[in-house]
Order: sequence, then C-alpha cells, then structure tokens
Amino acid sequence: GPVAEAFKLASDQAVESLVSVLKPRIRAIVSDSVGGDKEAGFSSVIGGGGKSSTDRHAVRMNYDLDEEAYQLLEVSESYISRLCTSLDEILVPLCHHLAPRLADGLVLGVLGTVSMRLEVSLKKCRFTSLGALSLDSDMRDLVNYAKHRLVSSEFNSSNVAVYRACTPLSRLVQIAKLMNLDDLEDVLDLISSSKRKGNWDLKLEDSKAYLSLRVEFEADRVSQLLRIADDE
Repeated sequence: GPVAEAFKLASDQAVESLVSVLKPRIRAIVSDSVGGDKEAGFSSVIGGGGKSSTDRHAVRMNYDLDEEAYQLLEVSESYISRLCTSLDEILVPLCHHLAPRLADGLVLGVLGTVSMRLEVSLKKCRFTSLGALSLDSDMRDLVNYAKHRLVSSEFNSSNVAVYRACTPLSRLVQIAKLMNLDDLEDVLDLISSSKRKGNWDLKLEDSKAYLSLRVEFEADRVSQLLRIADDE
C-alpha cells in the first residue's frame, strides 16, 4: 500500500545519503590502494625504500609489466585484494544492521563509487599484453567480491547480473576485455558483438583512449579502426 511504498522510498533515500556521506572515505581507500595520484605511484609494481614483495602495502596499480614484474605480482597481494579488505571494514558492520535489500543498495552504491575512481586511475596507466592479463584478473576479483557481498540472487546469481546492477563496474570489465585484444583488428568484432548482447557501455572515444594506452598498439591505427566503426 501507500505506507509501504513511502517507507521503501524513504529507506532507499537514506541508503543513497549514506553512500554520499561515505564517498570521501571510499575515494581515500581507492587512492591508497592504487598508490595515490602521483605519477611515481604508477611507474613500478613495488615501491621504493627497499620494500620486499611481501610488503602488503608495496604493490600498487601498475599494468606496464614485463615478464619479471608479472611473475612478481603473481606471488604478491594485489592492490584489489587490499582494496576489498578495506571496503569490508566499512561494509560489513553497516550491512549487518540493514535489511538485505538495503544492504545490497549500499554495496552497489559503494562499488559504483569505487569503480568510477578506479577508471580515473586506469587512464593514467600504460598497458603491456601481460599488464592487460593482470587487469583482467583484477577485475574478475572485484566482480567476485561484489557477488560475495551482495545478498539477493537478483544481483549475485551471475556476472551478468552484477554488470546490470552496477554499470561503473561493468565498464571496468569491458575495459579489461578491450585491453586484452591480441590483435587490434579484432576491436570492431568485440564492440559489435558486445553491443548486440546489450553489455557495452564504452563510447568510441573511450575505446580509442584506452587502446592507445596499450604499448603494442599504434595510436594512428587505433584511430583509423575506430573511425571505421564510427562511420558504420
């Protein structure tokens, strides 16, 4: 009835307000996990000062990886793992006091904020083919975290359900697919097939900007291929 509907609306607005209040803290958590906004934070896998690969704070967001750096990441705690641990410190106590539907609203709101901040950081990275593999692994871990934290089967039953519920996270997964192309010539097939399935949110300008970050891909060729897509 009207009373139940009014209560539902009020509770949804309360969760939205809570997400807004948490945003500065969430942004700080993301910034700390990826290594801050300083350029040096993206230049190496392991921080300076003689830190070993076992230092939980040493591994930062970095996808400009050679074979040695990639192998080092394989045996280190990822920045995504550290990020999720920090998010749990916020989400677990709060969700404990919320009804499942509202808890899911909080988780999706927080993950949306996290994903948008991560995308900002990704735009500052360079990617090798091994770095693209690492990005794919990191985004899979983030999606798995979302499925683990979400209560309703409407959201946690599949990866696609998560993508539909949280567009900013879906964008990160799409970026990972884009960056993992072995052959630049396949970009048009990837975009068109994904659009047919209804799970492609990246604009051509976005795709062009990200593909240009792959060190193996020539920017001119990227522009040429995506101009063709724009004309179709």
